[in-house]
Amino acid sequence: MDSPFIYNTIVSGTDFIPRNTESDKLYKVIKEHRCAAIYEPPKSGKQSLIQHTFERLKHDGFKYRLCNINLFNVRSDEHLIRKCMEALENVLPLPPHERPHIDSAGAFIKEADRRAASAQTNLIIYIEEFQEVLKFDDPDIPLKSMEKECGDRQHPNTSVVLSGSFVNAMRVIFDEIKFFYNQAERIRFTKIEERHFTEYIIRSFLKAGRVVPRELALHIYTLTEGQPWYTQQLADIAYGLTRGYLTEAIINQAFELLMELHSYRFRLLTARLSNYQISFLKAILDGVERFSSLETLENYNLQSSANVNRIKDALKKKEIIEFTKKSSHFLDPMYKTWLKTRYFQ
Repeated sequence: MDSPFIYNTIVSGTDFIPRNTESDKLYKVIKEHRCAAIYEPPKSGKQSLIQHTFERLKHDGFKYRLCNINLFNVRSDEHLIRKCMEALENVLPLPPHERPHIDSAGAFIKEADRRAASAQTNLIIYIEEFQEVLKFDDPDIPLKSMEKECGDRQHPNTSVVLSGSFVNAMRVIFDEIKFFYNQAERIRFTKIEERHFTEYIIRSFLKAGRVVPRELALHIYTLTEGQPWYTQQLADIAYGLTRGYLTEAIINQAFELLMELHSYRFRLLTARLSNYQISFLKAILDGVERFSSLETLENYNLQSSANVNRIKDALKKKEIIEFTKKSSHFLDPMYKTWLKTRYFQ
């Protein structure tokens, strides 16, 4: 029988693990024709959450068209506008002789709303990998243009969803430079509740006629810190190894296989780090909080507080660590575990 665990595609229906708070916030933003920003690490369930919310809207009778744009391969303002207009023509087309000249991202939003009003429908502009705008020669041009249009609130038929997989890059846009300030509502993901995930694991095993005690489902959840992709992957490997009853030993064996599966990617990532950056990661794993203290600088050979700042910037750009005012944490929990149990053993 095929595995009941789905982790390499968008999930929906009974396979969607509830993120009710996040979905409710996005639902409200879309219905109010406002702007939402969703930026979480890769494989954290962004697309599934967004798709689930779209399905809820449709089920509740909210009439809309979806204009989906992915910026993963976009490197210029001209390419951005061309791709946006191509997506718009797919959902709300006009004859060639009626199409106006669009020369900015803001003008695209205005034109999109005009067409939605003409079609008597709502339009959701869903832009994926939005952080790629930062790679333009002058990212301020599209960002200011979009910000002005969103700020004017002159699009009563249009909602905008800006999604990104590079958390630190998205934070540059929204937190550091503060584009879309008081305009875009961030839909911040919280950890999926232990109860919801363990119930999902138990239910999925039951589909195949296998009974899993709650404590073993919890063991799967705990090993992966509840990260959706890794948790489902671990459960899938454990499912494949089970020939009768699932045991803790099978889960531990599955976890070793999971670590081995990702070890090449982790080794490659680590090989590209400087000695200072590796020492800094060790300090984080050791629970250090004051990285510029004399004791920390000496114990981890970090040289100086200026060097610490350079290390932080590098680790942020590599999307390894997210720094907040009060803490620092790994964006990939399994990479953290790999470092702790394999690299620094």
